[in-house]
Amino acid sequence: MADFKLNVDDANKATELPLLRICGTVQQNPHMRAFWGSTISFFLAFLGWFALAPLGVEVATSINMCENQKFPPADHPKRMAYLKYKSLKTGLEYCQYGKVKDGDEITDCAAVPATVMSNAYATSEQKSPYAPAVLAACVCTTGTECNGMIANAGVAAVASTIFVRIALGTLLERLGPVNVQSGLLTFGAFWVAMAAAISAPWNYALIRFFIGCVGATFVTNQFWCSLMFAPNVIGTANATAAGWGNLGGGVTQIFMISVHRAVLLRCAHFRVTSWMCFRLGVETALWARLTVIRTLSEGVPLTIFYHS
Repeated sequence: MADFKLNVDDANKATELPLLRICGTVQQNPHMRAFWGSTISFFLAFLGWFALAPLGVEVATSINMCENQKFPPADHPKRMAYLKYKSLKTGLEYCQYGKVKDGDEITDCAAVPATVMSNAYATSEQKSPYAPAVLAACVCTTGTECNGMIANAGVAAVASTIFVRIALGTLLERLGPVNVQSGLLTFGAFWVAMAAAISAPWNYALIRFFIGCVGATFVTNQFWCSLMFAPNVIGTANATAAGWGNLGGGVTQIFMISVHRAVLLRCAHFRVTSWMCFRLGVETALWARLTVIRTLSEGVPLTIFYHS
Protein backbone atom coordinates (compact mmCIF):
# COMPACT_ATOMS: atom_id res chain seq x y z
CA MET A 1 0.00 0.00 0.00
CA ALA A 2 1.32 3.46 -0.87
CA ASP A 3 2.56 5.78 1.86
CA PHE A 4 -0.26 8.31 1.97
CA LYS A 5 -0.56 11.29 4.30
CA LEU A 6 -4.18 10.31 5.02
CA ASN A 7 -5.63 7.09 6.34
CA VAL A 8 -7.02 5.04 3.46
CA ASP A 9 -9.08 1.90 2.90
CA ASP A 10 -8.28 -1.10 0.71
CA ALA A 11 -9.21 0.90 -2.41
CA ASN A 12 -6.75 3.66 -1.39
CA LYS A 13 -9.62 6.08 -0.77
CA ALA A 14 -9.21 8.43 2.18
CA THR A 15 -11.24 7.59 5.27
CA GLU A 16 -10.77 11.04 6.81
CA LEU A 17 -11.05 14.67 5.71
CA PRO A 18 -8.33 16.78 7.41
CA LEU A 19 -8.87 20.08 5.58
CA LEU A 20 -5.50 21.59 6.50
CA ARG A 21 -3.33 18.53 5.89
CA ILE A 22 -2.04 19.59 2.49
CA CYS A 23 1.64 18.69 2.88
CA GLY A 24 3.40 16.01 0.87
CA THR A 25 3.93 15.34 -2.80
CA VAL A 26 1.18 14.61 -5.28
CA GLN A 27 1.88 10.90 -4.83
CA GLN A 28 1.77 11.14 -1.01
CA ASN A 29 -1.28 13.34 -0.68
CA PRO A 30 -3.43 13.08 -3.82
CA HIS A 31 -6.64 13.12 -1.77
CA MET A 32 -6.41 16.61 -0.29
CA ARG A 33 -4.85 17.99 -3.45
CA ALA A 34 -7.86 16.69 -5.35
CA PHE A 35 -10.23 18.08 -2.72
CA TRP A 36 -8.78 21.58 -2.83
CA GLY A 37 -8.18 21.40 -6.57
CA SER A 38 -11.82 20.60 -7.24
CA THR A 39 -13.11 23.07 -4.64
CA ILE A 40 -11.04 26.10 -5.64
CA SER A 41 -11.49 25.49 -9.37
CA PHE A 42 -15.25 25.17 -8.82
CA PHE A 43 -15.23 28.39 -6.78
CA LEU A 44 -13.32 30.31 -9.46
CA ALA A 45 -15.52 28.87 -12.20
CA PHE A 46 -18.59 30.21 -10.45
CA LEU A 47 -16.80 33.50 -9.92
CA GLY A 48 -16.33 33.73 -13.68
CA TRP A 49 -19.80 32.42 -14.47
CA PHE A 50 -21.57 35.16 -12.52
CA ALA A 51 -18.99 37.93 -12.92
CA LEU A 52 -20.99 39.77 -15.58
CA ALA A 53 -24.37 39.40 -13.87
CA PRO A 54 -24.00 42.22 -11.27
CA LEU A 55 -22.45 44.49 -13.92
CA GLY A 56 -25.27 44.10 -16.43
CA VAL A 57 -26.28 47.76 -16.21
CA GLU A 58 -22.66 48.85 -16.71
CA VAL A 59 -22.42 46.64 -19.79
CA ALA A 60 -25.68 48.12 -21.09
CA THR A 61 -24.29 51.62 -20.56
CA SER A 62 -21.11 50.81 -22.47
CA ILE A 63 -23.06 49.62 -25.52
CA ASN A 64 -25.69 52.39 -25.34
CA MET A 65 -28.64 50.16 -24.51
CA CYS A 66 -30.03 52.21 -21.61
CA GLU A 67 -33.51 53.64 -22.14
CA ASN A 68 -32.30 57.19 -21.56
CA GLN A 69 -29.46 56.68 -24.06
CA LYS A 70 -31.74 55.38 -26.80
CA PHE A 71 -34.59 57.76 -26.00
CA PRO A 72 -33.36 60.98 -24.31
CA PRO A 73 -36.00 62.25 -21.85
CA ALA A 74 -35.87 65.72 -23.38
CA ASP A 75 -37.04 64.33 -26.74
CA HIS A 76 -39.23 61.47 -25.43
CA PRO A 77 -40.67 62.67 -22.11
CA LYS A 78 -43.65 60.29 -22.24
CA ARG A 79 -41.76 57.00 -22.53
CA MET A 80 -43.50 54.46 -20.31
CA ALA A 81 -40.24 53.62 -18.53
CA TYR A 82 -39.99 57.25 -17.44
CA LEU A 83 -43.63 57.68 -16.49
CA LYS A 84 -43.40 54.66 -14.17
CA TYR A 85 -39.98 55.55 -12.79
CA LYS A 86 -39.43 55.99 -9.07
CA SER A 87 -35.97 56.31 -7.55
CA LEU A 88 -35.31 53.55 -5.02
CA LYS A 89 -32.65 55.71 -3.39
CA THR A 90 -34.60 58.95 -2.90
CA GLY A 91 -38.22 57.86 -3.37
CA LEU A 92 -38.74 60.68 -5.90
CA GLU A 93 -40.74 60.05 -9.06
CA TYR A 94 -40.29 61.21 -12.64
CA CYS A 95 -43.91 62.37 -12.56
CA GLN A 96 -43.33 64.74 -9.69
CA TYR A 97 -46.97 65.84 -9.37
CA GLY A 98 -48.64 62.51 -10.00
CA LYS A 99 -49.74 60.49 -13.00
CA VAL A 100 -52.62 60.58 -15.47
CA LYS A 101 -54.21 57.18 -16.05
CA ASP A 102 -56.59 55.71 -18.56
CA GLY A 103 -57.92 52.81 -16.57
CA ASP A 104 -54.83 50.98 -15.32
CA GLU A 105 -52.54 52.42 -18.00
CA ILE A 106 -50.40 55.45 -17.30
CA THR A 107 -50.66 57.93 -20.18
CA ASP A 108 -48.83 61.01 -18.92
CA CYS A 109 -47.67 62.93 -15.89
CA ALA A 110 -50.17 65.11 -14.10
CA ALA A 111 -50.18 68.82 -14.87
CA VAL A 112 -48.24 71.23 -12.69
CA PRO A 113 -50.46 72.69 -9.93
CA ALA A 114 -51.59 76.30 -10.51
CA THR A 115 -49.99 77.38 -7.22
CA VAL A 116 -46.58 76.26 -8.48
CA MET A 117 -47.05 77.88 -11.89
CA SER A 118 -48.01 81.20 -10.27
CA ASN A 119 -45.13 81.13 -7.81
CA ALA A 120 -42.54 83.67 -8.91
CA TYR A 121 -39.80 81.80 -7.08
CA ALA A 122 -40.51 78.41 -8.65
CA THR A 123 -37.73 77.08 -10.89
CA SER A 124 -38.21 75.88 -14.43
CA GLU A 125 -37.74 72.32 -13.16
CA GLN A 126 -40.54 72.80 -10.64
CA LYS A 127 -42.80 74.19 -13.37
CA SER A 128 -42.42 71.04 -15.44
CA PRO A 129 -44.57 67.94 -14.85
CA TYR A 130 -41.45 65.85 -15.57
CA ALA A 131 -38.38 65.47 -13.38
CA PRO A 132 -35.66 63.89 -15.54
CA ALA A 133 -33.07 64.65 -12.87
CA VAL A 134 -34.39 61.78 -10.72
CA LEU A 135 -33.69 59.22 -13.45
CA ALA A 136 -30.74 56.90 -12.94
CA ALA A 137 -27.67 57.22 -15.13
CA CYS A 138 -28.96 54.12 -16.91
CA VAL A 139 -32.70 53.50 -16.90
CA CYS A 140 -33.01 49.73 -17.29
CA THR A 141 -36.37 48.97 -15.71
CA THR A 142 -38.91 46.28 -16.57
CA GLY A 143 -40.22 46.61 -20.12
CA THR A 144 -37.13 48.30 -21.55
CA GLU A 145 -34.85 46.80 -24.19
CA CYS A 146 -32.03 47.07 -21.70
CA ASN A 147 -33.85 44.95 -19.15
CA GLY A 148 -34.76 42.40 -21.81
CA MET A 149 -31.14 42.17 -22.91
CA ILE A 150 -29.93 41.43 -19.37
CA ALA A 151 -32.73 38.92 -18.75
CA ASN A 152 -32.06 37.05 -22.00
CA ALA A 153 -28.35 36.88 -21.24
CA GLY A 154 -29.11 35.47 -17.80
CA VAL A 155 -31.22 32.71 -19.33
CA ALA A 156 -28.48 31.94 -21.86
CA ALA A 157 -25.85 31.70 -19.13
CA VAL A 158 -27.87 29.08 -17.26
CA ALA A 159 -29.11 27.17 -20.32
CA SER A 160 -25.65 26.25 -21.57
CA THR A 161 -24.56 24.58 -18.35
CA ILE A 162 -27.51 22.16 -18.51
CA PHE A 163 -26.32 20.60 -21.75
CA VAL A 164 -22.66 20.55 -20.72
CA ARG A 165 -23.46 18.86 -17.40
CA ILE A 166 -25.32 16.10 -19.24
CA ALA A 167 -22.40 15.51 -21.61
CA LEU A 168 -19.80 15.68 -18.86
CA GLY A 169 -20.55 12.25 -17.42
CA THR A 170 -19.12 10.38 -20.39
CA LEU A 171 -16.18 12.79 -20.70
CA LEU A 172 -15.21 12.28 -17.07
CA GLU A 173 -15.27 8.52 -17.42
CA ARG A 174 -13.08 8.66 -20.51
CA LEU A 175 -10.71 11.53 -19.75
CA GLY A 176 -10.73 11.87 -15.96
CA PRO A 177 -11.40 14.88 -13.70
CA VAL A 178 -8.04 16.63 -14.15
CA ASN A 179 -8.32 16.83 -17.92
CA VAL A 180 -12.01 17.72 -17.92
CA GLN A 181 -11.68 20.41 -15.24
CA SER A 182 -8.67 21.87 -17.05
CA GLY A 183 -10.62 21.92 -20.29
CA LEU A 184 -13.58 23.68 -18.70
CA LEU A 185 -11.39 26.32 -17.07
CA THR A 186 -9.53 26.94 -20.33
CA PHE A 187 -12.78 27.34 -22.23
CA GLY A 188 -14.23 29.59 -19.53
CA ALA A 189 -11.15 31.80 -19.27
CA PHE A 190 -11.21 32.36 -23.04
CA TRP A 191 -14.81 33.53 -23.05
CA VAL A 192 -14.33 35.67 -19.95
CA ALA A 193 -11.55 37.40 -21.89
CA MET A 194 -13.87 37.77 -24.88
CA ALA A 195 -16.26 39.80 -22.71
CA ALA A 196 -14.15 42.81 -23.70
CA ALA A 197 -15.58 42.42 -27.21
CA ILE A 198 -19.21 42.90 -26.13
CA SER A 199 -20.73 45.50 -28.42
CA ALA A 200 -24.38 44.50 -28.86
CA PRO A 201 -27.14 42.54 -27.11
CA TRP A 202 -26.64 39.45 -29.30
CA ASN A 203 -22.95 39.00 -28.50
CA TYR A 204 -23.54 39.82 -24.84
CA ALA A 205 -25.98 36.90 -24.68
CA LEU A 206 -23.69 34.69 -26.78
CA ILE A 207 -20.64 35.30 -24.58
CA ARG A 208 -22.61 34.70 -21.41
CA PHE A 209 -23.93 31.49 -22.97
CA PHE A 210 -20.40 30.18 -23.50
CA ILE A 211 -19.18 31.39 -20.10
CA GLY A 212 -22.08 29.45 -18.58
CA CYS A 213 -20.42 26.19 -19.63
CA VAL A 214 -18.05 26.51 -16.65
CA GLY A 215 -21.04 25.89 -14.38
CA ALA A 216 -20.54 22.22 -15.26
CA THR A 217 -17.44 22.21 -13.03
CA PHE A 218 -19.88 21.16 -10.31
CA VAL A 219 -20.11 17.71 -11.91
CA THR A 220 -16.32 17.36 -12.00
CA ASN A 221 -16.11 18.56 -8.42
CA GLN A 222 -18.39 15.78 -7.21
CA PHE A 223 -16.90 13.09 -9.45
CA TRP A 224 -13.35 13.93 -8.40
CA CYS A 225 -14.09 13.82 -4.67
CA SER A 226 -15.94 10.53 -5.11
CA LEU A 227 -12.79 8.97 -6.55
CA MET A 228 -10.69 10.09 -3.60
CA PHE A 229 -12.78 9.55 -0.47
CA ALA A 230 -14.27 6.45 1.12
CA PRO A 231 -18.02 6.01 1.79
CA ASN A 232 -17.67 7.01 5.45
CA VAL A 233 -16.55 10.58 4.54
CA ILE A 234 -17.64 11.05 0.93
CA GLY A 235 -20.85 12.80 1.97
CA THR A 236 -18.94 15.33 4.04
CA ALA A 237 -16.27 15.77 1.37
CA ASN A 238 -18.79 16.29 -1.44
CA ALA A 239 -20.97 18.64 0.59
CA THR A 240 -18.01 20.73 1.76
CA ALA A 241 -16.43 20.94 -1.69
CA ALA A 242 -19.73 21.80 -3.37
CA GLY A 243 -20.74 24.31 -0.71
CA TRP A 244 -17.50 26.23 -0.82
CA GLY A 245 -17.47 26.05 -4.59
CA ASN A 246 -20.98 27.46 -4.88
CA LEU A 247 -19.87 30.29 -2.63
CA GLY A 248 -18.13 31.75 -5.67
CA GLY A 249 -21.50 32.74 -7.09
CA GLY A 250 -22.24 34.83 -4.01
CA VAL A 251 -18.76 36.27 -3.60
CA THR A 252 -18.74 37.61 -7.15
CA GLN A 253 -21.94 39.58 -6.45
CA ILE A 254 -20.21 41.38 -3.58
CA PHE A 255 -16.70 41.54 -5.05
CA MET A 256 -17.56 42.87 -8.51
CA ILE A 257 -19.91 45.57 -7.24
CA SER A 258 -17.64 46.66 -4.37
CA VAL A 259 -14.54 46.96 -6.53
CA HIS A 260 -16.48 48.66 -9.29
CA ARG A 261 -17.86 51.27 -6.93
CA ALA A 262 -14.43 51.84 -5.40
CA VAL A 263 -12.98 52.52 -8.84
CA LEU A 264 -15.83 54.84 -9.81
CA LEU A 265 -15.38 56.92 -6.65
CA ARG A 266 -11.82 57.65 -7.73
CA CYS A 267 -12.04 57.50 -11.51
CA ALA A 268 -15.58 58.40 -12.57
CA HIS A 269 -14.46 58.99 -16.17
CA PHE A 270 -13.78 55.26 -16.48
CA ARG A 271 -17.43 54.35 -15.90
CA VAL A 272 -18.14 53.06 -19.40
CA THR A 273 -15.12 50.74 -19.64
CA SER A 274 -14.12 50.02 -16.04
CA TRP A 275 -16.16 46.79 -15.87
CA MET A 276 -13.93 45.36 -18.61
CA CYS A 277 -10.91 45.62 -16.32
CA PHE A 278 -12.47 43.39 -13.66
CA ARG A 279 -12.96 40.46 -15.99
CA LEU A 280 -9.15 40.46 -16.42
CA GLY A 281 -8.80 39.54 -12.76
CA VAL A 282 -11.28 36.68 -13.11
CA GLU A 283 -9.62 35.49 -16.31
CA THR A 284 -6.18 35.53 -14.66
CA ALA A 285 -7.48 33.55 -11.67
CA LEU A 286 -8.95 30.87 -13.97
CA TRP A 287 -5.68 30.50 -15.90
CA ALA A 288 -3.67 30.34 -12.66
CA ARG A 289 -5.90 27.66 -11.18
CA LEU A 290 -5.75 25.70 -14.43
CA THR A 291 -1.95 25.63 -14.18
CA VAL A 292 -2.06 24.42 -10.58
CA ILE A 293 -4.50 21.61 -11.41
CA ARG A 294 -2.39 20.38 -14.30
CA THR A 295 0.86 20.38 -12.34
CA LEU A 296 -0.05 19.69 -8.72
CA SER A 297 -3.19 17.54 -8.72
CA GLU A 298 -3.94 13.90 -9.47
CA GLY A 299 -7.16 12.38 -10.76
CA VAL A 300 -7.11 9.11 -8.79
CA PRO A 301 -5.17 7.89 -5.72
CA LEU A 302 -2.56 5.65 -7.37
CA THR A 303 -2.52 5.76 -11.18
CA ILE A 304 -2.00 8.54 -13.65
CA PHE A 305 -4.15 6.94 -16.32
CA TYR A 306 -6.34 10.03 -16.58
CA HIS A 307 -3.55 12.59 -16.20
CA SER A 308 -2.25 12.86 -19.76
